[in-house]
Amino acid sequence: MQDGKVNRNEQSHPLVHPLVQSSAHPLVFFPGSLGDLLCLLPALKTIAEAENRTSLEIVARPELLPVLRRLPFVQRAVSIEEGVFSWLFSQSLSGGGELLALFPSISTIFSWFGDNSPEVKINLNHVAPGRVRSFAFFTGQEDCHASAYYLRCVRVEELSSPSLSLGEEDRRWAERYWDQQGYPPSSRLLVIHPGSGGKKKRWNQEGFMEISRWWREHKSGIVLILLGPAEEEEAERWSEVAETEVDLSLLQVAALLGRADVYLGNDSGLSHLAGAVGARGVVLFGPTSPRQWRPLGGALSVLRNESCREHNPSAPGISLTEIPVEEVQTALLRV
Repeated sequence: MQDGKVNRNEQSHPLVHPLVQSSAHPLVFFPGSLGDLLCLLPALKTIAEAENRTSLEIVARPELLPVLRRLPFVQRAVSIEEGVFSWLFSQSLSGGGELLALFPSISTIFSWFGDNSPEVKINLNHVAPGRVRSFAFFTGQEDCHASAYYLRCVRVEELSSPSLSLGEEDRRWAERYWDQQGYPPSSRLLVIHPGSGGKKKRWNQEGFMEISRWWREHKSGIVLILLGPAEEEEAERWSEVAETEVDLSLLQVAALLGRADVYLGNDSGLSHLAGAVGARGVVLFGPTSPRQWRPLGGALSVLRNESCREHNPSAPGISLTEIPVEEVQTALLRV
């Protein structure tokens, strides 16, 4: 790959090295956050299916490991923060033995990690000579959706949506949560995630608060606000608006998103999670491009007022002028 582009010559190689024993497993290195990982899911499935086995191993961020372990084609998920991986940035080749001990049967390595580091490439090739496929991590460098980019890395041109199936344990937890909250069985639940990894991607807080009041008063529904670690300090304020949860695991969040009637959020990892579990709802976009980053899966529509964004590109967030409350209400009524 050069300048963040998929190298077409590289794509002509088979996904799995033909000389590797059939008991070996593909190993994936991926440094991205939740939204990035969910965009990668179709490519991960392609890699696993290339060997017609459920044996993929992956190295990723520690907070994502429970989600990865729910995937039927992932045999093992390991934290990228394990000390053994710091060796990859070393100029010494002596650390390969520890990595091979952790992954004794590697067929092919697919790495979106350290592409711009010569040491990482050299060390990976030392571990799996001739069986490393290294790609640039997607940051919007190509004018396509992130999922399309990752699929092209593994020689697939057709875009497909990520899918995360919830286990019976997850569904039972959601039902217990519903009962503990005292929600009537027929209640219409609106789940709101007002946060995002970047403040410029967040809709005005008052907009979410107005939608919460509208849903309760005019739609006779229940509102549940989900906050991530980045919004933890805001919990007290949001709890004055509606029931607020901060400390749920990603799998618990996924279970609630799958149980909700409607979802509303910004361009964020949780919005991608909502799409992956098949949620319906609305996702609000400001400075980022829906063409590249919209959540796939489910029935999530996108709202973005591009004309206002062009006039005020340095705004701290998405204002109520750019996306009015009434426009969001109309979009929610459609779903």
